[in-house]
Amino acid sequence: MHHEDFVKHASMEKGSLSGTDDVIDDGVPRSGNTFTAVGHTITAVIGAGVLSLPYAISMLGWVAGPLCLGLFASITLYTSQLLADCGVINGLRQRTYTNVVETTFGRWGYLTIGWVQHSNLVLTALAYQITGGLSLQTVAKSICAAQGATDCFDSYWKWAIIFAAIQVLMVQMPDLSYFWWASLIGAAMSFSYSTIALALSIREGNTHGTVGGQSLTPSEKGFGILNSVGAILFAYSFSMILIEIQDTLKGAGKGGPVRVMQKAVQISVAAMTSFYMAVSVAGYMAFGNAVPGNILNAFDQPRWVIDMANIMVVIHMIPAYQVYSQPFLAFSEYHYNQWRYAPSFFKGITFRLVYRTAYVILIGFLGICLPFFGDIVGLVGAIGFWPATVFFPIECWIRVYRPNATKRMWLRCLNVGCFIVTLAATVGSVQLIVVDSQSYEIFSD
Repeated sequence: MHHEDFVKHASMEKGSLSGTDDVIDDGVPRSGNTFTAVGHTITAVIGAGVLSLPYAISMLGWVAGPLCLGLFASITLYTSQLLADCGVINGLRQRTYTNVVETTFGRWGYLTIGWVQHSNLVLTALAYQITGGLSLQTVAKSICAAQGATDCFDSYWKWAIIFAAIQVLMVQMPDLSYFWWASLIGAAMSFSYSTIALALSIREGNTHGTVGGQSLTPSEKGFGILNSVGAILFAYSFSMILIEIQDTLKGAGKGGPVRVMQKAVQISVAAMTSFYMAVSVAGYMAFGNAVPGNILNAFDQPRWVIDMANIMVVIHMIPAYQVYSQPFLAFSEYHYNQWRYAPSFFKGITFRLVYRTAYVILIGFLGICLPFFGDIVGLVGAIGFWPATVFFPIECWIRVYRPNATKRMWLRCLNVGCFIVTLAATVGSVQLIVVDSQSYEIFSD
């Protein structure tokens, strides 16, 4: 029986689900281990989001900021291990997150997580479009300042169009397998520019900041705090790829790959939390409540190092944009081509060229209209956190392992609490986007 047949069979027999059986060999070759799983996880998660963490700490203050980082790290660690537990059901490996949800919830669960996953992918691509354009603009301004030029090619919208034009070419690649080399380069860049931000913050050396964070009006402070929580949630959003990473692990016997993945999750969350804490605390110490939404924009010298860091951001954003866009594009193209009313002349390569180009143009236009990196990051983190990191991991685990009433009640209390946080953070992010949009002029120099 093929893997898909097992999944369908298990989804029809929810009452017999079990996560403790010996792993059935499905014939798929795997060579992953704890080290490779940690590498995949950290590479996928540590990226542009880390640059907004010092600003998030400035909004929350010295007490609440680090506490929030620690709290959401703990929640992510716990729920991710629950999800890893569901990586084997009835002895069968679940190869994707959607497989896990469909096996435990049925078709409606599959459709729900599909909407959550793909909306998150598109919004993340938007965040990366904005980041790429802003970083190119920063480099252009730096070069102009060094040359003493008064009339300079440094408008954000122009560089945003250039970044989108690059993506128009990249998006026509057949699939993600063609990007393995670019992803490796992007991962190296993300570590490099984050480390530069950390080093420059430490070099700044002055201790600033306050216990309560930025002093704003009550409404501005409230919405700012909620958006900052969303930015922290964005920094921990790796649940959507956890099962896919777990599927690369070799191992047999009772729960073999599950134990390996849980260990990898522990190491990954500890490593990324330490890194996040270092960057955010060092950045806030250096600039206090004046820290910008992107920590790299806080530095003036040494100019060449800052320019290099921003170029690294651009190099990272190019493949990262594709890593998040390609799955959505492939998913929507597949379903369009299956649509019986789709005109025959507008299928295949014709539809692909038009659709993918239109997608990049739309994301580019939205990036020009909404160049608010911190606000968008907060929105993406808020929308994806509760359903992908909390709700489905908890509810899938309950359906597979059937805990006692006390533990079930505790898990669902955690579920409700995180839902409230997600809802509030989403409202805060949307409000900030609306407010910032009112004072922004599109295509202005």
